[in-house]
Amino acid sequence: MASVAQLIMLILAANTGQDNSYPRLLAPILRHLESTLELHLRSTEDFNNIVVQTLLEQKDLPLKVAINQVVSESDSILHHFFIYEDVRKLHENLEEFTQSHGFYIVALERSVDAVEEQQLMLQFMETVWRQHGHNRIYYVQQKTKEVLLYNPFTQSTVLVEDSLSYQRIYSNLHGYVLRAYIFDSVYSALYGDGATKQVLKVTGPDAKVADTVAKHLNLTLNYIWPDDEFFGGRQPNGSFNGGIGRAHRRELDVIFAGFFIKDYLTTRIQFSAAVYMDDLCLFVQKAQRIPQSIVPLFAVRLDVWLCFLLVGFICSFIWMCLRALNLAVHIEGNERVKGVHYLSIGWRIFVDTWVVWVRVNINRFPPFNSERIFLASLCLVSVIFGALLESSLATAYIRPLYYRDPNTLAELDDSQIPIYIKHPAFKDDLFFGSDYEVYRRLNAKMLLVGEGEDRLISMVAKRGKFAGVTRSASLELNDRRFIMTHMVHKIPECPKTYHIGYVLPYPSPYIEGINNILLHILAGGILDFWINEMKERAKMNIHQYPEYLAELSVGKWKVFTLKDVQLAFYALAIGCVLASLVFLLEFWFKSSYGTKCQLNKLI
Repeated sequence: MASVAQLIMLILAANTGQDNSYPRLLAPILRHLESTLELHLRSTEDFNNIVVQTLLEQKDLPLKVAINQVVSESDSILHHFFIYEDVRKLHENLEEFTQSHGFYIVALERSVDAVEEQQLMLQFMETVWRQHGHNRIYYVQQKTKEVLLYNPFTQSTVLVEDSLSYQRIYSNLHGYVLRAYIFDSVYSALYGDGATKQVLKVTGPDAKVADTVAKHLNLTLNYIWPDDEFFGGRQPNGSFNGGIGRAHRRELDVIFAGFFIKDYLTTRIQFSAAVYMDDLCLFVQKAQRIPQSIVPLFAVRLDVWLCFLLVGFICSFIWMCLRALNLAVHIEGNERVKGVHYLSIGWRIFVDTWVVWVRVNINRFPPFNSERIFLASLCLVSVIFGALLESSLATAYIRPLYYRDPNTLAELDDSQIPIYIKHPAFKDDLFFGSDYEVYRRLNAKMLLVGEGEDRLISMVAKRGKFAGVTRSASLELNDRRFIMTHMVHKIPECPKTYHIGYVLPYPSPYIEGINNILLHILAGGILDFWINEMKERAKMNIHQYPEYLAELSVGKWKVFTLKDVQLAFYALAIGCVLASLVFLLEFWFKSSYGTKCQLNKLI
């Protein structure tokens, strides 16, 4: 009932004559209102204040009135209004301005005219900025009818003229020093003195973005030496380490290294506009090279071999059908086919078909014209197949062939090899939470390992027997040599794709200014240019690795040796063995048949 009575008093008071300049004065502030504005009044007499009446008369303005109550920290209340008699009373209530999520409106009943009061007010503004990291406090001076904001970069007050007055403060930081954080990542590299932990230089597209932001916002970047955990994340005890931990504890202002835009289990960080995308992929050791002794068998795919054999049998059958039709209708050819057994004719046609099919001349041309036309078409097809086989065989000798690699996650699952990860966050980034059965099985195979002197991708290339996880862009940049030298194989099916952005503490007054510059960089395609430039440089640097030059055999011709044609000798040896077996079988059969015939004559 008390609140109803107060509201009635408020309405009665609002109907009295008031200055119409305050709605226009407060309009730039109220445009940024995102949630409820809580009015902290000293007593019911504050309802007679002209600023309070103006706020209460605003339509569609969510308000909450608290009279002589302690300010409660609530996530639902982001904006607050206070009214004080003078600057000294404002100083006494410094602890009420700790929240930095929204903004404050402070109405001062007495004007700040004296130099001492002006200095006291600037001191209050600076203290709030230093201790709580925000300056979004609108000071309404009722005597002069002005609204002021504090500019911490010039340590002076600015007059609020429109709704963009606050944004203009952060469009020029006047050389203000920001604590920046960067480390060795896909698109960034850090050079410094590990003994003194001083950053000397940063490079890469992310570093160029940081320099561009610093140039256009007129700020200075002070790079902090990175933690060993680099990205970091939530620990089992609830704390945070790495870059996420520093942003969570507000130990820095911005991280100019790309982070996956996802939930890091903290509400104290925020992301900039997404700057690029990347896939999270798996890689395994490259399959073994096919020995030279059997390379011709793998020169073409299995389906080509099957097609070659199947067409050979089909063509033999078609030729036999043609011969049967010609004999059935008594078509005379160049020579008559008489006194020959049908099985002998079929066997002869079968042999001649395969002789033509492997591009060898036959001894006897078919006696019928229809068969000759069919034989001509068969020769043409055999030339095409032969050219395909020969070209593939020549390519196989020049470019090494490898056994089949796993190209899907299901094939990786079937291989039953574990998956090693070097960052704890990968455990949640890759397969966790998926209903796909393959993903569940792969998630159970993930093991966190520490990356020692030898990098994870190097361990996979040398030892094998396990898979690794990395960003797709890494395999196109620093780790390209492992792909080019056929040491590791990237599985084309990547389980996750992420948007990537930079990290800032939440809340941060710099987010809008940084996003504004980032969006201009992205709209102009400048970041894509820097990334493509880095990839092209990585392609050129691949020639400095000896193993890559040896793989390409740079400056050398391919010289064929007996090792390259050993399969031909193996085939010859197998043919000789089979011929010997057939000869012995025929000799035994003939001997047995001749002996039996002689015995029959004697009887």
